[in-house]
Amino acid sequence: MDSAKISAVIIDDEQDSINLLQMYLRHFPNINVTGTETNAIKGLQLVDETLPELVFLDIDMPGMNGLQVADKIHSDNFYSEIVFTTAHQYYAFDALNIEPLDFLTKPFCIEDLGIVLQKFEVKNEKKKLERKLERFIHSQNNSNKVKLPANHGVLMVETKDIVIIKSDANKCILHLQDGTTEIINKNLNKLIEILTLPSLFKLNRSTYVNLNYLNRIDKKTNKCFVSLNHSIHEEIISRKQIILFEKLDLYSNIQV
Repeated sequence: MDSAKISAVIIDDEQDSINLLQMYLRHFPNINVTGTETNAIKGLQLVDETLPELVFLDIDMPGMNGLQVADKIHSDNFYSEIVFTTAHQYYAFDALNIEPLDFLTKPFCIEDLGIVLQKFEVKNEKKKLERKLERFIHSQNNSNKVKLPANHGVLMVETKDIVIIKSDANKCILHLQDGTTEIINKNLNKLIEILTLPSLFKLNRSTYVNLNYLNRIDKKTNKCFVSLNHSIHEEIISRKQIILFEKLDLYSNIQV
C-alpha cells in the first residue's frame, strides 16, 4: 500500500465490534483510525467533521440504521468510501443502491479485511489518475465558451474567465476576471452541471470558486483569498471544504 496514512472512522453500536475491528486494523500500519462512535447520528457528525477516506459502518443499528447513515454520507460528500459491516447478508440487496466500496460479513477475519483494503487502494489510485486527467484536459482547453441565459438575454462567456459563482435564490451571480458581474437565470446546481470546468471548487453551500484564481486559504478564519480584477477578494469557505481541499491536494501552490 501507499506510504500515506489512510484515515478511517468506525461506526457500530456494539463497542466489542469496534474494539475487534480496531485490533484487526492495527495489522495494517497505513490505516489511521481517527474516530469511533456507537451512536449513528454522532457518527454521521464525526464523518462530516473529519471526512475520512474510509467509513466502516454497521448496518443494523437502533434509531438511524447504517443504510440511512450511508445515504446521508453520500449525499453530503463524494470523498468517503463506505464499507458495510453486518451480520445479515440479506441487507446486501438494499445496500447496493448506495454503492459501498465493499461488505464485511460478521464474523470476518484479518484476511477479509485485507482484501477490502486492497480494493480501496485500487479505487483510490483510479480517482487520483482521473483528477490528473481532468487537470490536463483543463490546461489544454483555455478557450471554451458557453452560452448562458442572462437577464439581458444570452451571455457568451469563456469558462476560464469565471472567477466566482454565487447563488442568489433561483439565479446565480457570476464574477468575471475583468471585474464585471452577470446575473444568470439558472439555479446553482444546474449551472454547475452546464459548466465543464474541472477547476471549479465548492467553498460553501452557495459559492464556487475557480481554483486558478485562488491565492490562499486561512484555516483560522475560514476565509479564502481570490484574485479578482487586480485586487484580492475574500470569500467564506466551510471547515468541511478546507479539509476536502487538503485531502484532495488540488493545487500544491496554494497556501493553506
